[in-house]
Amino acid sequence: MMRPDLILASWLRTRRAMSMDAPALARRRARQWRALQPALAKTPALAAYHGLKLADYPITDTHELRADYGMWNSLGLSDAALRSLADEAELSAQTNSGLGAKTGGPKHPNSGAISAGWSSGSGGGNRGLFAANMAERADYLGQSLARLLPVRALLRRQRIALHLRASNALYEDARNSRISFAHFPLSPPPEATVAALKEWQPTILIAPPHRLLQYAKLGLTLPDMRHLFCGSEPVSAAESAFLEEQFGLRPRAIYQASEGFLGAECSAGQLHLNDHAIEIELEPVRGTDGFRPIITDLRRNSQPIVRLRGDDYLELASAKMPNMCPCGYGGRVIDPPQGRVADIWHLPDRVITPPQVVSAVENAIGGAVDWQAIAGPDAVQLRLRPNIPGHVGEAARQALATLTERPVELVLNLSDWPAPKRRKVVSGVGSTNA
Repeated sequence: MMRPDLILASWLRTRRAMSMDAPALARRRARQWRALQPALAKTPALAAYHGLKLADYPITDTHELRADYGMWNSLGLSDAALRSLADEAELSAQTNSGLGAKTGGPKHPNSGAISAGWSSGSGGGNRGLFAANMAERADYLGQSLARLLPVRALLRRQRIALHLRASNALYEDARNSRISFAHFPLSPPPEATVAALKEWQPTILIAPPHRLLQYAKLGLTLPDMRHLFCGSEPVSAAESAFLEEQFGLRPRAIYQASEGFLGAECSAGQLHLNDHAIEIELEPVRGTDGFRPIITDLRRNSQPIVRLRGDDYLELASAKMPNMCPCGYGGRVIDPPQGRVADIWHLPDRVITPPQVVSAVENAIGGAVDWQAIAGPDAVQLRLRPNIPGHVGEAARQALATLTERPVELVLNLSDWPAPKRRKVVSGVGSTNA
């Protein structure tokens, strides 16, 4: 089990940072960058740049990092060794991870000095591998507790229901007398999980938005639940409103990837980038008002992430905000991401972004309807479930036709999402949400 003092130290650091303005956060990041240099000197892919300014390091695309993890760690571990550790961890998690499996059972095989695991992936078969030592796992947990929960929540016993493709050492490490975790895998149908959730009666529920929507439609009620979070995939404003109506709690967004804990929604309902521990450069996306993130995690030494180009399409919310968020945290505010840069629609006469597609469809039909839109150069295909009422399908079709000024084919063949993460907006006819 992880040392509580390490988690507490991280929690205190993060709570202090949550009262800093933007200039103070920038000075903090500069100190963290200097402290990261010894790890960079021992990382084969980065050693040649050791001691330089961050801007002098090359920008790396995700596929380059994933081609050889041995080049991207400071531990001297080979690509094969890291992949083996991650495979062992996943096998152990699958073996010991039934519906509502509690932490505290068989030890995670990597729960000592180094933990490795696989991210849930995007459905394209190219999952990310993460590696962390005990201090980094403590730092992740301390940051998460500080960013997500009010102080008063830590003074009470909490039962956390966590929906992941597979459990991992981060949550095994977190168990203590006040915090209990139960892992609910995403592979079983939601109907099979409802009974286990009712038995566990979580005080905190964390799940991808599509799974929360399924629970809401099944009429799940959890009287003890006090905090509701969604992560792993985009959540729209219409979906958040529907979930709040069904559960009586507004879901708060967690922005996380295998590249790091990138952001979280504050108590004032604003999604802040984690500018206290992550350097996120915003690279403009041609033809749009948005950006893609270039990520440097200033707290990861075992597997340094330096100027890694992400694929999320981001838009700043700063123009809609006062100089300082009411929560007091100076981290930049973004709109909740709604899709990827790769799924921007580059039509012959216009560029249409995922937020524009989501807004058009869900302003017409709300957040409770499952849908997927796929754009080709001449037409758009809108997929809905077969049992959708005709007027709903027509409203969505007309909204997309107005947005794109192109014919929209309505296809009633959408079934369960086959990929770990759903994609509502897809570029290219013939693509799937996998």
